[in-house]
Amino acid sequence: MEADPINVLLYDIREMRKRLDEMEKALLMLKERLLEKEEGESPEEIETLEKEALEGGKDWEELKRELGL
Repeated sequence: MEADPINVLLYDIREMRKRLDEMEKALLMLKERLLEKEEGESPEEIETLEKEALEGGKDWEELKRELGL
């Protein structure tokens, strides 16, 4: 049985969105780390804040606003 081409494309689009979301999160974390480093926080403090953001399920839209993006 052959897959419907439209469904295949929709699946591919969903998968690309997931990957883009993951990349966006990683880039935001890097930007957050850079900003916090500039403010003089230690690498350990930055890692703790990142873990708290990930474990706490911090909203990435909120994080973007905090970072001024």
